[in-house]
Amino acid sequence: MNFAINKGDNTEEFIDSLKELYTIDQLKQLAKKNLYICPYCQVSLRVRSGDDRGTYFAHPSNLACLESKQVERAYHQYKKQIQRESFRHPVLVSMIKDELDTAAAAGRDLVEINEGYRVPRFKKHFPDLYVQIGSKEWAITVLTDMTEHESLEYSRNFRARHQYFKENGLIPLWLIDKANFAAETVKSSILMWEIEWLSSHISKEDHAWKNEIATYTDREELFDVMGYTTSALSSKRKIDMKSIYYISQIEDKNYIRVFRFIDDAKDEIYRGFLIGETSRVPFSQALHIENEAFMLRDPEQELSFRKTFKESVLEAVERKREREKWILEEQAQQKELLQRIREDEKQAAVTPVVVEKVEELQEPIPQIQSSVSLSQATSVSTAMSPQEKELDARFRQYFYELNRGKVQNLASHVPEKKYKEFLERMTTTRIEGASYILSSNHVWRPIILKWLEENYYLENWTVSVQLLRDVLKNANVEFTENREEILKVPIKDFLMVYQKSLKKDLKVKSSFIIKS
Repeated sequence: MNFAINKGDNTEEFIDSLKELYTIDQLKQLAKKNLYICPYCQVSLRVRSGDDRGTYFAHPSNLACLESKQVERAYHQYKKQIQRESFRHPVLVSMIKDELDTAAAAGRDLVEINEGYRVPRFKKHFPDLYVQIGSKEWAITVLTDMTEHESLEYSRNFRARHQYFKENGLIPLWLIDKANFAAETVKSSILMWEIEWLSSHISKEDHAWKNEIATYTDREELFDVMGYTTSALSSKRKIDMKSIYYISQIEDKNYIRVFRFIDDAKDEIYRGFLIGETSRVPFSQALHIENEAFMLRDPEQELSFRKTFKESVLEAVERKREREKWILEEQAQQKELLQRIREDEKQAAVTPVVVEKVEELQEPIPQIQSSVSLSQATSVSTAMSPQEKELDARFRQYFYELNRGKVQNLASHVPEKKYKEFLERMTTTRIEGASYILSSNHVWRPIILKWLEENYYLENWTVSVQLLRDVLKNANVEFTENREEILKVPIKDFLMVYQKSLKKDLKVKSSFIIKS
């Protein structure tokens, strides 16, 4: 047996823990003094040790009781079941049991906590810990080490264990070592082994998330605006919210970390839209017993995260609408320009004239003395052809753009503290297509922000996406590919967020026009 009752203080002691405190010889001497007895038949036990079975408690020859034999058999089965787990497994199980004992101390008459192999009803599969809280029974199991081969090999066994616990009237609760967590953060995607996916849990909190999300968006729109791509045949499925629970240690303190996701598993890839880490809860709070269940969450954190998530989704929806409106306007302008060009070509065919090349407008504008007014400088003869009039109009606009309003420093128009908060927000906020830029957000975004700061106009302001793309390339910012339409996506979205934040956060009035 791996445990016995200490007759001195009537406490239960496990051989693995005792081996850390005493040598084998010391344990054998203590056993000879009849310190350890069988929990079932109260016979004094001896300590034995060998290469095959290790160190264990043993009944005197031919005196082993039926109950102890059954537990010993179950224990050996359990050891085979967990042989694939890492060295952290028994440590984590022990810590969880200690926390459960503490949580149950106030109402122990209503709570029973035991190792799974010590519960007689389990014959085939064993949870690490069996917990009964009032009328509900829980099967708590810790999963530590997973690889692709082992995940595929043990997924069938895992499914059988999960089903076995449910058939026996238990609620399975699977806790996974955080070392197995994997996510594509830029795509809001969580990747799981099949065992991780099977272990995911639908809680009351998941229902609260699902119901609230349904009030302001649907699955298709949510995936679209938040940048989550899916290989599903149809994205118009309902929202299936689930939770997966990981164990991690942060600064010598143990936490249950709750990650919620919308299920999107397909074929051999188990994947989902990751809402994020909604709760990081200390063991003592996560395993706190409430209404015959475990807390496994921080209610205040959940409310805050739901509010923040809603705001981020609605902002993304608004940005998408603004982008679509901007695209439609740009297409209309292009259509109008094309129509004008066609009309000019028809007119030129009827009345051919010699017109200076438009490219000449790109040459430096000659210096105009300050005493000359804008109307004087741009005055021309009224006897002009339609083509000459158009060139004249373009010249007037070009001259005006060069001479209107001074370039201003944005920081000089807003409080310093607000401006710093604005810059921090612009460095961290989510931008559509940011994954197309390989350089860090703290590299490429400050470059654009600096350019915008140095070129800020008080009056109407036009910013070229292509120009900013060239600015980033000249600063050696790396992109995933060189297709122009791809490179412009994150820059456009960044400018739209910048424009909105100017008005909303800094209360700056600026007619900000984004140009391709």
